[in-house]
Amino acid sequence: MLCKKCGRPLNESQYSKDRKYKSCPRCSAMNGEEHVYFPYPREFGTTVKRISANHPDGPQSYCINHRLNPNSAIQEGGIMCGEL
Repeated sequence: MLCKKCGRPLNESQYSKDRKYKSCPRCSAMNGEEHVYFPYPREFGTTVKRISANHPDGPQSYCINHRLNPNSAIQEGGIMCGEL
């Protein structure tokens, strides 16, 4: 599924232009219409295991809520793609 605002796949992480927000692929896919963003890195975390040339800070893919419980509902407090 594609985001109705930006046209990119909902199941792929996106960053805000200033990189202060990142979308959670699981929250976005569950929403089904737009990417759902949360403050980055606070709501995601980072790890040396995910460091790459494109992502030198090693971001976790999913929000903390979905990393702790993959079957949980959409994390509250998200910002929709159209609001960024």
